Amino acid sequence: MKIAIIGSKALDSLESNLLEAFSFNGHTCEIFDIASGFWCENKITGSYFTKLDWLRRQFYDAYDQKVFQKIFEQVADYRPDLVIGVYRFIHPSFVKRVKTLGCKVIHLNPDQLTTFEYQQVFASDYDVWFTKDPYIVSFMTRNMQLNAKLYNEAFSLRLHPKPAMDKATCEEDVNIDVMTYGTMYPYRCRMLKVLTDKRIDVKVFGVKPSRFYDSSLDIAFQNKYIVQDEKSKLLFGSKIVFNQMHYAEVESVNNRFFEANGAGAFQLSDYKPILHDLLPVDPELVSFKSIDEGVEKIKYYLENTEERHAISEKIYDHFVHRYTYDHLTQYLLEEL
Repeated sequence: MKIAIIGSKALDSLESNLLEAFSFNGHTCEIFDIASGFWCENKITGSYFTKLDWLRRQFYDAYDQKVFQKIFEQVADYRPDLVIGVYRFIHPSFVKRVKTLGCKVIHLNPDQLTTFEYQQVFASDYDVWFTKDPYIVSFMTRNMQLNAKLYNEAFSLRLHPKPAMDKATCEEDVNIDVMTYGTMYPYRCRMLKVLTDKRIDVKVFGVKPSRFYDSSLDIAFQNKYIVQDEKSKLLFGSKIVFNQMHYAEVESVNNRFFEANGAGAFQLSDYKPILHDLLPVDPELVSFKSIDEGVEKIKYYLENTEERHAISEKIYDHFVHRYTYDHLTQYLLEEL
């Protein structure tokens, strides 16, 4: 099958992982990114392009349509059998034009409900809307009568391979008690401040935000963006991966949850009822319902190494057989 993905070409993005999985499984696949091609020829690239493009699309519909008309022309020349939209801001006119090509067009939403912008996703005539939050699936099917389906996020066995060493050796090599990574929103900073105030040794990976950042976290912040093999080793080798879900993850979990478990990490995350469906162990063992409970469990598991290792190994084996990108891509095609 020939597949076009409308989204970001950034390393380690959902789109790049889908591309790798589809290609590995014998499909022809290409990503169409609004930040490349025509715009690169006009030397509007990088963060400058991203900011300028966002501002123009917010206020000028004609500009917005022009951007996606250019992407449509590229997709039409490519002649795909399936188009997968991942951007949440794809203009509805693009979806309408794509359907004239006679191919299927679906949307795959990997984020929580605060990312819907002007609700372009709901205004577009996709064949199927895939989303990870049961609450959103229910809202879309009951209230808008859309063909919405639930999916689980995934991890890559090939791009994020678990290190070829035992966990005890990797933990000694990495030498990190607690780690986390991602965008440091203010709510995450406040939660991490509780950990550092309790003298828990935390290492935070990612890019330091330019606004609303608590500089007292500098003792924990590594100011380093991690991907692929390095990310896998840090996840596997850290004694505990601390996962703070976004407050808008109503009934869903984030991709970090799958990446960490897929790397063989021992992970503590916010409690969600859906964990009962996703995990092979009692979610109470590996989740917290308050930051105080999180601190207690961090201290407990730092002292109970064998129990921590046994739990992470059981979860890893479960995820390898259910939640890789190979499973996800197969599921998407089966649902069509």
